[in-house]
Amino acid sequence: MRRMLMGAVLWAVCCLVGLPAIGAAAPQIITASGVYIMGENDSPKIAKDAARQEAMRSATEKAGVYVESYSRSQNMELSADDVKIISGAVLKVMQEKAEPTLTAGVWKYTVTLTCEVDTDKIDLKNLLENRNKLEKLQQERDALKKQNEELLEKYKQAKGQEKKKIGTELENQYSLQDVFDRCARYIQQGEQRRAIAELDKVIADSKVTDSPLAYAYYLRGRAYYERNLDNQALNDFSAAESTPHNDKIYPVWRTYYYQGLIYSDREQWEMAYGKLARAWDASGHQDRDIEAAMLRAKRHAYPPAAEEPRKKQTPQRNSREFDWEKVVSDVLISILKDQAAKQSIYS
Repeated sequence: MRRMLMGAVLWAVCCLVGLPAIGAAAPQIITASGVYIMGENDSPKIAKDAARQEAMRSATEKAGVYVESYSRSQNMELSADDVKIISGAVLKVMQEKAEPTLTAGVWKYTVTLTCEVDTDKIDLKNLLENRNKLEKLQQERDALKKQNEELLEKYKQAKGQEKKKIGTELENQYSLQDVFDRCARYIQQGEQRRAIAELDKVIADSKVTDSPLAYAYYLRGRAYYERNLDNQALNDFSAAESTPHNDKIYPVWRTYYYQGLIYSDREQWEMAYGKLARAWDASGHQDRDIEAAMLRAKRHAYPPAAEEPRKKQTPQRNSREFDWEKVVSDVLISILKDQAAKQSIYS
């Protein structure tokens, strides 16, 4: 029930929640472009993907202007981080156009995105209440984009066979990152079915292995988790965990967190604590949501032992002290014996 309610909240990103607070307005249309200037022996696909990533960044920034303006109309002040997170969740790409051009002997790729931001479908209050969940997905999306940018810089500087090798890796990474970014956005928007459908294709592709495959299992498990399909989620989390991967590149370690939450829901506290403790370590002891869930599971799994009632002990006498009670008793007995002896003599 808890996740069904939270899923409904996220669905509010894409669906009207009651009547709009202000007059209905048409969705805002955003156009954003990204450009990549090709160098010697650069791959057209890499040029297109790099330009698209730049266009997406620009579109998200423009969406932030509308989100911030809308929040003010609702008498709500958002931080810069809040604006970025919400913008990334509500932005929808409607159309994409890629165009190579040759100018002064230099090829460049321009990608233009037409996007939509429908402020009438934004429930800011509920989005902020679920900020942590949206933020984690946004952090993952940003980390993958940063990874691509770093690899792109290496690609630009490389030559010969090294450039070809990095280029092949980058092409594969861009293709998968586009899918992962889109699926993370679907999960943010409550469209788990669409995420699952796309990730099914990635997982079924025999060319996808190691870290990307593990991350695909993790993301699909997230989508199943949000739909309350816990058994399917656990299966995918286990598959992600057992697939060779690098947590520094793809945050597959988050499977431990969601496994722990499922086991907590089932009141399997020891298993929950074990998974959450691993997630807490993998997070670098930084994620407070994980810490709180872990401590809760620990309290249930290993409750403090009840203090045993103390046994009443007979006070021990010091062997060096006189036993005055015995002394008095002996004196009285001696007196009684003397009196009894005198009476027998006179009788």
